[in-house]
Amino acid sequence: MIPDVAVPTVDHPSRRRFAISPSAAVALAWVVIILIAGIAAPLVAPMDPNKQVLQDTLLPPGSVGRAGRHLLGTDELGRDIASRLVYGIRPLLIVITLSVAIASLIGLLYGLIAGTSPRPGEATMMRIADIQLSIPPIVLAVLLAVVLAPGVKSSVIAIALVTWPQYARVVRAETLRVKTSDYLALSRVAGLGPLRSLRDHIVPNVMNTFIVLCSLNLSVAIIFESALSFLGLGVQPPTPDWGNMLAEGTQYLDSWWMVVMPGIAISLLALAFNRLGDDLRDRLDPRFGTP
Repeated sequence: MIPDVAVPTVDHPSRRRFAISPSAAVALAWVVIILIAGIAAPLVAPMDPNKQVLQDTLLPPGSVGRAGRHLLGTDELGRDIASRLVYGIRPLLIVITLSVAIASLIGLLYGLIAGTSPRPGEATMMRIADIQLSIPPIVLAVLLAVVLAPGVKSSVIAIALVTWPQYARVVRAETLRVKTSDYLALSRVAGLGPLRSLRDHIVPNVMNTFIVLCSLNLSVAIIFESALSFLGLGVQPPTPDWGNMLAEGTQYLDSWWMVVMPGIAISLLALAFNRLGDDLRDRLDPRFGTP
């Protein structure tokens, strides 16, 4: 008889690539839950978010009022906080998605142009970006929101104009790294033109880092959007938004749930996007990935 021989298992690189850590899985699950809840808000929310029941004002979590059970309590007008949190997902997702899309597109084009331009032009372009980066971002965002008038549109534009230099700097640095690589020099010797080098070599090698930066900046956009709404410059009441809910709660600190619930929601979503960005970086960037 042939003796049994244990066959060693091989950890295939593709298997490692698609494996996901427990913390990243939890973050992904939370983001998916938030997305589904925001899209299906009328089906998920237990009550009308703007329905005022003055007899049910400032009820603690779990209380039963005239309109039913309030899992997360009510605010100063008797509105259900859980329902307002669910409906508040919609404006938040609109603002962060549009702002990150606009800022990343501007930064990508700006960084590619700067990285492929001659030295004087590249230096001038990056000094412009550095000047904007020297201004505290939240101060600049507030100034832009004030000039543009409060609302969703002004929040999108303000966040995009504040964050685009970050994309530009990263894309420009990656473009310079690829442009000075040996394989690109060999491609030029082989007769590859500048436009084709940009299309076939520079842009594909920049995209991994660019995608990771976009995912990480989603959490930054959440903080900015919430801060603008908190200051009264973003989404305007009575439209539910996590930032303006937090601002309303600061006037009733004895009713702790009015501050804690939206604060936890903002923190958890920002942490989830940040954790997913870290995991995506480990997968796409070989300098951070596990061997």
